[in-house]
Amino acid sequence: AAYKNVRAVQERVLGAEHVDTLTTTTNIAGTLQNQSKDQEAEVLYTEVIGVQQRVLGPEHPATLATRHHLCGAVYNQKKYVEAEARCR
Repeated sequence: AAYKNVRAVQERVLGAEHVDTLTTTTNIAGTLQNQSKDQEAEVLYTEVIGVQQRVLGPEHPATLATRHHLCGAVYNQKKYVEAEARCR
């Protein structure tokens, strides 16, 4: 709940596409993934990656790290073919 409160404030003050807001959203997704809520994590990671690719670029370390985490969330759902495709 604390991360979600921080994210709401960051979106209001910094904007939804600010690097800090994206980092917080990624942290929320990671927390969900740690709770075995991989489908919810997948949605957030996908949202973040879309913005990161546009704002930071597809080869930025943060974008690549988020893609890596997304692959894990997809893999944990036993969607192996999709996970492999997303990791390439």
